[in-house]
Amino acid sequence: MKLPGLLLALIFAQSASAATVEYQLTPVLTQTSLTAVQFDVLFDGAATGRTNLELPDSWGGQEELWREIEDLQVVSGARMSAGEGAADRVLRHAPGSRIHLRYRVVQNWKEGPPSASDGNPYRPIIQPNYFHLIGNAAIVLPELDADATARIRVNGLPQGWRFASDLEHADLSLAQARTSISVGGDYRILRDEHSGLRLAIRGDWTFTDAEFLASVARITHGHRRFWNDPDAPFLVTVTFLTTPDPGWTSIGGTGLDDAFAFFATPNAEEKLISRLLAHEGLHTWIPLKIGGMPETDEAADYWLSEGFTDFYAARLLVRDGAWGPQEFADDLNETLGAYAVSPARAYPNARVTSDFWKDQNIQKLPYQRGRLLAAIWDARLRASGEQDLDDVVHAMRQRATAGSELKAVGLFRKVAGQIGLDVDADLRQHIERGVPITLPKDAFAPCGEMVTRQVPNFHRGFDIDATTAKGNVISGTDPDSPAYAAGMRDGMQLIKRASGEIGNAQIEIDYLVMDGDRERHIRYLPRAKGEHSVQMLHIDPGLYAAGQAQCRRVLGGG
Repeated sequence: MKLPGLLLALIFAQSASAATVEYQLTPVLTQTSLTAVQFDVLFDGAATGRTNLELPDSWGGQEELWREIEDLQVVSGARMSAGEGAADRVLRHAPGSRIHLRYRVVQNWKEGPPSASDGNPYRPIIQPNYFHLIGNAAIVLPELDADATARIRVNGLPQGWRFASDLEHADLSLAQARTSISVGGDYRILRDEHSGLRLAIRGDWTFTDAEFLASVARITHGHRRFWNDPDAPFLVTVTFLTTPDPGWTSIGGTGLDDAFAFFATPNAEEKLISRLLAHEGLHTWIPLKIGGMPETDEAADYWLSEGFTDFYAARLLVRDGAWGPQEFADDLNETLGAYAVSPARAYPNARVTSDFWKDQNIQKLPYQRGRLLAAIWDARLRASGEQDLDDVVHAMRQRATAGSELKAVGLFRKVAGQIGLDVDADLRQHIERGVPITLPKDAFAPCGEMVTRQVPNFHRGFDIDATTAKGNVISGTDPDSPAYAAGMRDGMQLIKRASGEIGNAQIEIDYLVMDGDRERHIRYLPRAKGEHSVQMLHIDPGLYAAGQAQCRRVLGGG
């Protein structure tokens, strides 16, 4: 039931001379179930008598986001016609006329709640008891002056529903309406008064709300301390993903300006979530505040935007005391292990640019390359004097703030060169050409050393793609594999993976399958013929008696 008098006003300070766009969100319910979110948009049209509208289109690997915008109409003040593309509209009106638009945001990309099998749900989520809207997928933007501001209100929330948005801050620009997250419904809203953090979470998890809030507050406070920024409002949303397989764990999300949208299955562990949040939270600064990304072909620069973010996520977890040297090594070794067996390892950067959203192996490559190169450059700077990579990114921040027109990659090359770090040869070899990266043996001295080991090749012993395509019916079993020797056969129904690590041939894997009319566990070492080389960081076992403080300074910087 709607409460007709309820109006939660989220009103933001603005310049008296700037154009203002007012958005009002109203849940649309059929009986007691949410079916859409209605947006009413009010603004003064351009002085020319023509105002262009931009509907959501392409973002986060999603295409045709305008399909979730229904019943877009002019209530008063203008006439609307089609624009050049499917996501464009043109308004014609008297100069400066007051215009009222209305549209509904719906979920028509799938039926039912978001599932781990769908990947991260960056399109609108409209469920009977909640909604989750990322601005890039929900906000229709009028083309106004660059200094245009926005006001956001939510009206008519059902009794007991809560609302949270990172639009709840002063000086909201119109562009920030797109880089936003707004949620409403049966979310629980928690606050950390010291850091300015809010947590909007729904569903039952393996951890408590308070535990998670404390962990996220520690991470976000550490990030702001590193960048010498005061604590400020930051929103984290946690949305539940269903899964057809109880053993399926999925964790994902995206950072947007001063918020992070997080999606996970209920069995996700807090430490994995914290690691992801450590990465995504840093996108508030990297690359946005150190130069930003190019307007086209931005995947070409993901080695910096994602790779540097991964490097600093691990570094700051050590600096803030959340990780010790071994946790750092475990995380780095996971990256090194995946990089060693990646079929995309030697692809040139042109392939990353063209196929980033088409191939999961390619999607991981910039994270791996950028993190490893950042570690190499940081080690070179430490070896040459009193500086490290922190000095470079802080200088980039200062120059970007001062108005540098260079994007992040160009700014990095310039700043690094000016302090004596030549990165151009590395970029040509390892980024542009795709030559595999090898970390120096002493990259993290005195913590330990990089060692190279020969490890068995990983293989499940059956064709996972064919198995998935047949509804988890085991297919393509290799009769020469350990899986076959352990009893795996085509035609069995795969229920779940009970233990083991995908990609790790040295840990026993345990699959629960339906064999005829009975369940059984099939356990084996998931090995294929042959071996491959992999680098690993080996922490010196004597470190804890002598050099742990020095090691923490190397791993955590500062």
